[in-house]
Amino acid sequence: MRESAVYLTDDRDLPPEDLRTLVIFQGGNGDWYVQVANRHGRATEGVRLCTSGGASTQAPGLTTAIASAYRAILASQRGEPQPQSQLDLEEEVAAWRARFPEHRFEFGTLARKPIET
Repeated sequence: MRESAVYLTDDRDLPPEDLRTLVIFQGGNGDWYVQVANRHGRATEGVRLCTSGGASTQAPGLTTAIASAYRAILASQRGEPQPQSQLDLEEEVAAWRARFPEHRFEFGTLARKPIET
């Protein structure tokens, strides 16, 4: 199991005993697990978000959003710069596609598109 991303609420209107923590982690199966725990991050219940079927088909984009939240929280925990957003990455891909329209990305390599006749 990978490291858990933990975010303690910043709700200043609540007494300490009522504060809650968001806990996100990825299981060995690749699925995401999301919990709302007490302020110490201890929980026994949560939601499993399947990356093959389930959440990935019932709510497209949800597992991607949870993965982004996980990376953002971990970066904050570690004092690292925030990762690029999905929008930033999509804009970068669009720019590369516009610059190199005769190429495509296939299986980890850049390949020239076949000439259409």
